[in-house]
Amino acid sequence: MKLDDLRRNWDGLGRTDPLWAILAYPERHRGGWEGHEDDFFATGRQAVDEVMAMLGRVGATPAAMHRAMDFGCGAGRLTQGLAGHFERADGVDIAASMVELARRHNRAGDRVEYHLNEAPDLALFGDDTFDFLLSIIVLQHIPNDLKTGYLEEFVRVLRPGGVAAFTVPSHGDLSIEGIVRRLPNSWQNVYRRRRYGYDDVMEFHPLKRSRVEAALRAAGAEVVHVEREHMAGPRYTSFMYVVRKPAAPVAEL
Repeated sequence: MKLDDLRRNWDGLGRTDPLWAILAYPERHRGGWEGHEDDFFATGRQAVDEVMAMLGRVGATPAAMHRAMDFGCGAGRLTQGLAGHFERADGVDIAASMVELARRHNRAGDRVEYHLNEAPDLALFGDDTFDFLLSIIVLQHIPNDLKTGYLEEFVRVLRPGGVAAFTVPSHGDLSIEGIVRRLPNSWQNVYRRRRYGYDDVMEFHPLKRSRVEAALRAAGAEVVHVEREHMAGPRYTSFMYVVRKPAAPVAEL
């Protein structure tokens, strides 16, 4: 999958069943979030509150609380949650339909801004811009060559003392489901289109923990904390990563 394919798939999902594509509860398939938007956005506030509490527990609270980014913001579920903790929150997404939806559902006024980013980087933002960056159940849908590039960009746009927290699945187990999900996405997409009834698909791209941490350290980040998380499903080992941009470059060991 190339960047244009990623953009096209998510723009299409943003027009057909956007809230389910963001938070794919089976009972919410085919417009099941309609009429339950308050519940949808409440999950975002809860998720951000839980992440901020976790940062406090592991000693990784950002050095300042001015500006945060929600990478892969979709409809702004987490962006609005971030606005409850930071002076400003920026949502960034590759799909114009998602950005349009996020702006329409914005309940945080000018404390939130949404940006369409169709590039393989975050060049629309300068170095040292954000105190915090959050990305949950997003990077798993991005091909690994693009994923590692975005990880480098996460570090670049953080201010010294800034923190990023994000999820990346590592590998599946040896169950039938875990093995099937290791098959090429081109094969799995046939099943996905038949099962969900949409031409546009959510591909799945895990990346081993060792490779994630290597990319982060090469970009100059300090890996502060890594813990298991379960949003990728029970048959996958997946991690929440917490990284900090040091005030000075990390010395090579």
